[in-house]
Amino acid sequence: MHADMAVPAPTLPLVQSYHPTTFLDRGVAVPFTTPLLAGTRARPAERGGTELVVPNPSGGRGVYILPWGDLRALCNPTVHDRRLNERAAALPSIVPSSIRDLARQVAAEGLAGPAAKQAAEIALEADRRDRLLTNFLLLMLVVKQIGSRMAPAADGHPERAPDLAERARQAVVLIAARLGQPADMVAANLETLADLLIGIGLPGQTEECRIPRLLRTLGRVHDEVSAWRGQRGDGNSSLCAEMVVSAGALTLTCAETTLAEAHALTNDITALLRDWATAPAKIARVAARPDWLLDGWEQICCLWDDATDPADRPAALVEMALLVPILPQETALWIGAVVDPVKLAAYRRKVLLNEDWRTGMAVYTLIARNERLRAMAA
Repeated sequence: MHADMAVPAPTLPLVQSYHPTTFLDRGVAVPFTTPLLAGTRARPAERGGTELVVPNPSGGRGVYILPWGDLRALCNPTVHDRRLNERAAALPSIVPSSIRDLARQVAAEGLAGPAAKQAAEIALEADRRDRLLTNFLLLMLVVKQIGSRMAPAADGHPERAPDLAERARQAVVLIAARLGQPADMVAANLETLADLLIGIGLPGQTEECRIPRLLRTLGRVHDEVSAWRGQRGDGNSSLCAEMVVSAGALTLTCAETTLAEAHALTNDITALLRDWATAPAKIARVAARPDWLLDGWEQICCLWDDATDPADRPAALVEMALLVPILPQETALWIGAVVDPVKLAAYRRKVLLNEDWRTGMAVYTLIARNERLRAMAA
């Protein structure tokens, strides 16, 4: 499961600048466990297929862009990373949800250790339950919004209302008539929308979904890092903390805005189903925006939470700063405000990335730590 740090210099691609304009161009964070692959992202290649965007292994500016299959041009990846790399190459689309689902499947095979295996199995089962619950809540919204007097208070527990199936069926038939669509099509579209909305939550849901939960975690980490910096003087780790706090605050604002917009999709289920029938891609993009904005932050939060010893916090902050995602220009179109990347770039110039940012730990220790993070993030 382990890898060495040898880098075959003759096969390395040229270091390139990295200023993505869209989130698709920025790519999706891939949870590799090999230390040299920390912060690697996957994105569609211009000429078809998929390519990897790998941060400069030296810690300096720029990235390596290489075809998905050329992972070994940079390092000897772990068995987990090889399997993840092989299976991800066959994905029909590279989006946060597809990479996350695949990463859980690979971790469930035990290739990132027993703790990550158990966490992945739990997460996969939770996804199954959440999908069922989201579909149920969508049906309850249909019943409620068309004015049925039999509409119950949706408490987020379908097993408590076994008699609702007929009411939901009648509601679907009625809304299908309003839309001029077959009832079977409306029911199928509701199931598809449930898959789309599974991470953001719905009215009446008592359990916190993944996106709101990650937002809460990021808010907590932001506050803790801010407090930590307030107790420290100047220095590289303090600059890293300032960078994490600044980027985290901006991400929180953007993600909260887009999450509210995604939640608003369910304010009128009839309109949502009508729009889904005519422009599904537009609905899917709105629902996915919070996921794109928060992509990569779970790993950053896990790094902070894993550094329970105060002595480990400075080194953790340097790694966290290196992993801070760049907000593409597309963000401004999403939130209706200008996002200035200059401030974040200024922090990157100040942080001494060429110091021993890998904290001097042995590679096997880093791999074990990364496998521990996989268990925390699953």
